[in-house]
Amino acid sequence: MSTLLLLLFACSTPPAIEGKVVDIWGHPVEGATVMMVGQGEKPLTDGEGRYRLPRVDGKHELKAGRKGFIQAHATLDVAAGQNPSGPVFELYPKPESPGFFAITSGQYVHLEPETVTSVGNDLRTFRGLKSKGDASVDTEELEVIFHTELTQDEILRLGLQLRKLEYKAQGKVPGPLKPTKVKVGLYTDAGEVPIDITPMKSRTDYMITPKEPLERGLYAFQTQHLLDEHDPERFEQLPEELRQVFPVELR
Repeated sequence: MSTLLLLLFACSTPPAIEGKVVDIWGHPVEGATVMMVGQGEKPLTDGEGRYRLPRVDGKHELKAGRKGFIQAHATLDVAAGQNPSGPVFELYPKPESPGFFAITSGQYVHLEPETVTSVGNDLRTFRGLKSKGDASVDTEELEVIFHTELTQDEILRLGLQLRKLEYKAQGKVPGPLKPTKVKVGLYTDAGEVPIDITPMKSRTDYMITPKEPLERGLYAFQTQHLLDEHDPERFEQLPEELRQVFPVELR
């Protein structure tokens, strides 16, 4: 009798693919929709972030999403006779405002803009920041979400770059007889850091990651070569509200 009950129970429970949806910090996401592309069912995750999808043979694209998060995709190959586990989806919360958001171990850190200023004369100028801002992260693997209405082509045309900064207390500018020391007191450009700009599963969000390991120190996202010392005339023609970069310190 017990064997018969087990057989009946097995027949009444169709095979399924089970997995989980969490945020990028590992917290369960309740009420997220999970779907297998081409299939009708769209179950919601429970309080522990778990989902259950009907098992269908073949290679499938799976999607998971919830309002307030950036959608995540995954692929799953279900071979005949196998019952694999479903993927664990990690959802990034969607930033609530435009800008750069560094990912830390427990939250986003918003990179506030700082205005680029110049020191020197017509023959030599130094450009940089008077303040390094308040944004800092305790990591060497910088990951930043850029939330913007710009397309990827527009971002590239603006020349978005990540620059390393160093503090310059003094500098020399040409004088009538010899170079003259001047007080600079700015965080100035110390070279470009190559970055990848990858569109996320969202019309308004991009993941920015450096292509090489970073040392601890101060960095800033810039456009329009604002921190570069060449072409001072073009810099002076820009209105002050456009002379902004977005610094972050790696501690």
